Amino acid sequence: MKKRALLKLSFDYVDTAERRVLSLEKDGLFCLPVIGFDSYRKKWQEAPLHVHDECLEISLCLRGDLEFETLKGTYPFKPGFIFVSGPKDVHRLKSYPKGMSKYWLLFRIPKPDSQLLGLPAKEVRSLVRDLTHLPNRLFNGTDEVQRLFKKLFQQVDTLPARTPDRSLRLRSTALTLLLAIVDAASVPPREHPEARLERIISDMRAHPECAYPLDVLAEKTALSTSNLLVRFKRLTGSP
Repeated sequence: MKKRALLKLSFDYVDTAERRVLSLEKDGLFCLPVIGFDSYRKKWQEAPLHVHDECLEISLCLRGDLEFETLKGTYPFKPGFIFVSGPKDVHRLKSYPKGMSKYWLLFRIPKPDSQLLGLPAKEVRSLVRDLTHLPNRLFNGTDEVQRLFKKLFQQVDTLPARTPDRSLRLRSTALTLLLAIVDAASVPPREHPEARLERIISDMRAHPECAYPLDVLAEKTALSTSNLLVRFKRLTGSP
């Protein structure tokens, strides 16, 4: 299989406390020109609408009430959810508020006869087909996906550079992460707790005469009582 030239990007690689944008290409993982981790201590300026030629962008929300904007509309991007955009999909994250946090990566779609994590050609075609034909572009992530993102960064930081052990372990973790994303996309979506809370608020407004015990509401929304109260106040505008 042929090797590919390094991908030219429209943004810079950085490694700070708030934003990590790293490349695994020099470790031989040409399918991952970017792995990213954002954790902002202050509000950042939003990005313009854009595309990533040759790449899927896959993002996992860790913290923040966010939205992805596309030419076809907006998608709520809440903690625990994964959003995927294709090479031709114009998109952007609408805001970068203080406290937001997410993992993300660019998966460079290989051309015929290109290398991909040392896999045989048939397995390359299978993995690329799965990643480029996910049943949904917004779906629930899993603890495994988050764990593997974290592990990938830990390995980048700790494994000795330019060693066979480093490239082997990075390839293994990257492949397991990509397969975990494929698996997560195939799971039927679960309803977000906030959607259940919004329905309950509508019922409360329609029937204010009824009793709504806090412990019952917490059970119905699958939220702790403290988390429930915070979200309830935000959704209703209560002080």
